[in-house]
Amino acid sequence: MKQTLSHIPYYWGYVTRACQLKDDELQLYTTGALITWIQFSSSKKGKKVATNADFAGRNTFFKIYSLTGRPIQQFSNYPEEDEVLFLPHSTFLIFKHTISHHGTQHTIYMRQVELGLSAWSVLWVDDNIFNSKWENKTHMEYAAAKELNKNVHFIPKSSTENALSFLRSPFGQILKNRDTFRIVTDMHRDNEQPPHNAGARLIKQIRQVGFRNPCFVFTMHKDVCDQILKNELSERERKYTTVSTGTNDLRKFVNFE
Repeated sequence: MKQTLSHIPYYWGYVTRACQLKDDELQLYTTGALITWIQFSSSKKGKKVATNADFAGRNTFFKIYSLTGRPIQQFSNYPEEDEVLFLPHSTFLIFKHTISHHGTQHTIYMRQVELGLSAWSVLWVDDNIFNSKWENKTHMEYAAAKELNKNVHFIPKSSTENALSFLRSPFGQILKNRDTFRIVTDMHRDNEQPPHNAGARLIKQIRQVGFRNPCFVFTMHKDVCDQILKNELSERERKYTTVSTGTNDLRKFVNFE
């Protein structure tokens, strides 16, 4: 089943899931906690709970922002629900847990996260990475479908600051200088100042905190990027860094070829 799902594009957006949970289970879902669902988990695309009475009557509604859920409407027993399926061991960050209807109804707001806990991980930094129409999402999906035995997981971040925050965390420190961890970045990011050299700034700070992992700058202007890196990074900081405009080069990099 995983092999089939690997060929379905990721769904980036909101989904809902209705469950009937016991009190001791509900206590696990506290704000700030990380939760891993170890089985296949079904959800419905969108922010509204399924109208089916069986779902609507359950005591817990999950509102989730999906990163790697797979839309399976064409394969589902309930095609009208536009189902999104999470693979086993999907991890979520809880940022809100509300209780209503005199304590009988729970609504839990979560965001799917990737922490680099799989064997092969790629940190990908791009200011448009959470845009559902981001053109490079297909390269992530290609890697997931091509190398099923590797099960490459992507850790998406939208800025240098967010990427460094992850790398400094306990999860990031586990990945430091591992052969199975790589970093992809764009050079220009409109959400940073100055925007034109954001990728170089990221690589410089990555090296300063001790990460020597391979970096790949994916760009439309290789000559410009090469010059920026030469101007702003030392020869040692530029080591293990590749700059390319080629999608084949990018795909080989994220597939650890």
